[in-house]
Amino acid sequence: MKIAFDCSLVPGEAGGIGQYSRNLARALSKIDSENSYTLYILFPAFRRLTHPEDRKVDLPNAGNFRVVFKGIPVPFQFFRYLQGPGLPRSFREYGLGDIDADVVHSNTFCVPRFRDRKKKLIVTVYDLTVLTHPECHRKANIRHCLDGIKDAIKYADAIVAISESTKADLIKYLDAPPGLITVTHLAAGDDLRPVEDIEVLKSARLKYSLPERYVLFVGSNEPRKNIKTLLEAYALLPAGIKNEFPLVIAGGRGWLNSAIPGVIKRLGLDGAVRFAGYIGRDDMSAVYSGASVFAYPSLYEGFGLPILEAMSCGAPVITSNVSSMPEVAGDAARLVTPTDTGGLGEALSALLVDEGLRKEMRLKGLERAAMFSWGKCARETLALYRKVAG
Repeated sequence: MKIAFDCSLVPGEAGGIGQYSRNLARALSKIDSENSYTLYILFPAFRRLTHPEDRKVDLPNAGNFRVVFKGIPVPFQFFRYLQGPGLPRSFREYGLGDIDADVVHSNTFCVPRFRDRKKKLIVTVYDLTVLTHPECHRKANIRHCLDGIKDAIKYADAIVAISESTKADLIKYLDAPPGLITVTHLAAGDDLRPVEDIEVLKSARLKYSLPERYVLFVGSNEPRKNIKTLLEAYALLPAGIKNEFPLVIAGGRGWLNSAIPGVIKRLGLDGAVRFAGYIGRDDMSAVYSGASVFAYPSLYEGFGLPILEAMSCGAPVITSNVSSMPEVAGDAARLVTPTDTGGLGEALSALLVDEGLRKEMRLKGLERAAMFSWGKCARETLALYRKVAG
């Protein structure tokens, strides 16, 4: 069987989709030496505008796995025109035209439509927040993602949902046939584990200007991640706790976040909140391990991968009681209503003042994270490839 696997969002500062594609490709390479895989990265000319080192990707590229960069060599302005409404479908097969595949696994909401009816299409859908929380997205992103999800329901031979929550949303909001959808849970990367080496922890703190003890948030700075409520809840803590445990916000630049500096100033948190920026993959274990508490009060998630990442590194977790987050966290995290500022503040306080509780949550988190693995996700995905290919 010949499989084309979409890794277009792996290069550069990989977010959730990039991490999913990277980890699943690596896991598949460990369990499948029989089938051939083309890991394709579409439109690198576009990515290069943001990430000059877009060809440096940590993907399997030997034996039955090969990495292929496919792009359209046109000016950026014309490329943006090609991305406009009504046109993308005409070009989505361009990059795949010379890739021989029995199964194509699309991961980026750009759902190809094939003239070759023998090619089978699998599409991964992460969440439906463009419908549940449209105010958290730019209009262009809503159109792009919603078109892609609707195309997946219409044209795909199978859909992968990354949680039962996402599957339920596909059925509820878009009337997707339940039999079309297979759920495969994600996992923290195999490289994420507790770091106890003092020098390694110190090196990460120096690199990202982190304090010795801190409350950590990891994620893109965008409205859905609910950073404003996190700031307001953190502001409720006594001055002594804030002095001992500054709040560190780490992650990509995000969008629709211009109000955040004003919120910090209004709350009098200048100096208490630090923005670490994007954390390199090699440093993630140390940054998570150094956190006294990991706070992730997202409004809505398709999965919530940072929850498992933090647990894998031994950080006690506070997260939301909505969408997929209880499904992922189980009883190993403190669950709060994401819009309840007071409740979130109380959860932060309870953990920060009680070292014994933090140790208890740390152990529960490590046990919970161990229940998820990329090996299991890869086996379930490979079974779906075989089923679809017949």
